[in-house]
Amino acid sequence: MDRFRLTRRTLLATTLATPVLAQEGDTLAKARAAGVLVVGNGGAFPPFEFMENGRLTGYDVDLGEELGRRMGLRIQWQVIAFAGLIAGLTSGRVDCLITAMAWTPERAERIAFSTPYYKTGIAAGYRPGLAIDRPEDLAGRIVGVQVGTSGEQFVRQHHASRVREIRVYNEFPLALQDLVVGRVEAVVNTQPVLRWNIARNTRVRLGVSPVWDARDVGINTRHPDVALMAEINRHLAAMQADGFLPGLDQKWFGQAG
Repeated sequence: MDRFRLTRRTLLATTLATPVLAQEGDTLAKARAAGVLVVGNGGAFPPFEFMENGRLTGYDVDLGEELGRRMGLRIQWQVIAFAGLIAGLTSGRVDCLITAMAWTPERAERIAFSTPYYKTGIAAGYRPGLAIDRPEDLAGRIVGVQVGTSGEQFVRQHHASRVREIRVYNEFPLALQDLVVGRVEAVVNTQPVLRWNIARNTRVRLGVSPVWDARDVGINTRHPDVALMAEINRHLAAMQADGFLPGLDQKWFGQAG
């Protein structure tokens, strides 16, 4: 009797668990059935993503729309504050993230990363009169970072005891604005984004350091969504081979300064 009950209990648990696992891993099939891929994006990280005349635009938006075209799906964008993007993906609010997410070991435990579509690295933008060429040059400085970013992680893990103060911003443009007006002495983020934005600043002559820590940027899915990730990687490889990704880099970063 006990063996029979155990067998029934095991079968019941397996039966209940199977649909859940299938549901977690069939995002690609559901997207194809609906004709829509729901994509999370931070919306405030120019030039990867930003609002212009009320519309979301930028490198990642171009990439997402092209991915949707090649997959035969309409892209439905959902703008989520950067600090909530991973939770938005893991909770099922969106199907994937295309939002300049740099790989870190901690993030990779929670979400999957595609093959890199952009190579970047941690660096600092800094005020006139300073020379911040190495991370050690942050010592004694007021440093701005964007919450949840690899730049914030880099400063906190390696230089928190050296800097005078770490100021945290919800969005990158707010940190850059305080750098321009002098409320912070340096902002740590990814170098291409710093260069692009600083090149467009006409108020003060800001500097940009060399890359301190190379990072890869990828598209993100939930770990069980193996089929969706394989499809994304297939199209990213084709985009690199046919020149779409190099062209996108030239479009958005060719005049970065």
